[in-house]
Amino acid sequence: MAAMSACRRWMVASARAGVAAGIVLGIAACAVPRATVDPSGRLDILGPGPGFSPAAVSGEWSRVDPGDGGPAFATTEAGGIRSLRVVSGRQTGLLVRRVDAILVVAPYLSWAWSIETHAGTEHPVRLVVGFYGGDPASDSWGSRPMAWVGSNLPPYDRLLTIGWDTSALRRGNLTPPREDPRAPRHYTVRGGEENAGVWRFETVDLAQVYRQAWPGDDVAAAKIMFVGVAAVGGDAPAAAHISGIVLSR
Repeated sequence: MAAMSACRRWMVASARAGVAAGIVLGIAACAVPRATVDPSGRLDILGPGPGFSPAAVSGEWSRVDPGDGGPAFATTEAGGIRSLRVVSGRQTGLLVRRVDAILVVAPYLSWAWSIETHAGTEHPVRLVVGFYGGDPASDSWGSRPMAWVGSNLPPYDRLLTIGWDTSALRRGNLTPPREDPRAPRHYTVRGGEENAGVWRFETVDLAQVYRQAWPGDDVAAAKIMFVGVAAVGGDAPAAAHISGIVLSR
């Protein structure tokens, strides 16, 4: 954060001095890194691999929570699988990786998870994906080169969460109704008490869900800006293990 603040101060000073070339170089030097898909169209979002620490994220990763009262993230092993254990807190928090991926190029999101039983219907722990560019009313992201500088969470115009529900009958359900396109959408990928406490592998076609959620958007113009894990705040904590988050085509 100190380095980022120094970058921002340097660019502000350059702008005041009218040093256009310095501003361009500063943007290149201070831009927040983003993960990109490889030539095969694959991006491994989260292993988690050796050395990954949710308590000290850096680079392409960003943690957004209030601190006290937020969720707890920890790397652990469950059922022989190295995973990220997430326990929801009183307030909502996110752990995301900044991504630069065209939605239709790498539309498939896959992961494995083991959901622990909880009170209520929708489990507080879910995956979260931020998009930008599909909304015809949004400005071109490429026309805003300084928007990444100092940003803790990448800008987005569409937000999708993907979760688990107590009822298996809600599988494939999208909420809330799409009359409000600005509202975040929640997609239930699996449910049922019989599926709790065991590892399940999931794959979601994000492009297909995007079309269902925001039918007036241009899905070909949408980019994936971040992918990660969210935990909605509440009075009763709930936990889940998540592993092997991957984007692919």
